[in-house]
Amino acid sequence: MFRQALNVGKTQAPLTLFGIDGKYATALFQAAASKNALTTVESDLAKIEEQISKNAKLNEVFSSPLLSKPAKEKLIDSLGKKSEITTNFFKTLLENNRMSETKSIIAAYKSLMEAHRGIVSVVVTSANPLGNKELKQVKDNLTKGGLIKNFKEVNVVNKVNPNIMGGMIVEFGDYTIDMSVSSRLAKIEKLLTDSISI
Repeated sequence: MFRQALNVGKTQAPLTLFGIDGKYATALFQAAASKNALTTVESDLAKIEEQISKNAKLNEVFSSPLLSKPAKEKLIDSLGKKSEITTNFFKTLLENNRMSETKSIIAAYKSLMEAHRGIVSVVVTSANPLGNKELKQVKDNLTKGGLIKNFKEVNVVNKVNPNIMGGMIVEFGDYTIDMSVSSRLAKIEKLLTDSISI
């Protein structure tokens, strides 16, 4: 069902995603685009994500190898009315024992839809919270430097991780720019241990 939809006129995804969640989200995006149902599928996934966030046990049930496939299929049906593409997609996830990836696939599909709309999300990880001035400077450097092209809007989000010690890590699409103190120290340590072992 779902695989047949993928073979009909593949639509290029606006963003290259990697990993299991990226591959499944891209396949869903392509199937939905071929049927002009991108927003319908997005709406279906938003409803499912809301139900998962309201009921933490739902995600555990999806991941459980103890629950039979027919029981999981009933669970999928109980998630409410969905489009044919979304229903077939979840049946494919069930067949391939990938129901545990549901949350990450939904997040990846959101990224694809943002890129489709001309929006790119940039995650800036720093040891301490960054102010609006610093985030704007990062955004300006990425857009003026030509690293981010063909996007109407750039959303910059700051994550705090004290383990990076200082500097920052900038992630967008399939790019990672690591300017953290911890990675620089790791490189220096590697150089020192490599030169000592020679």
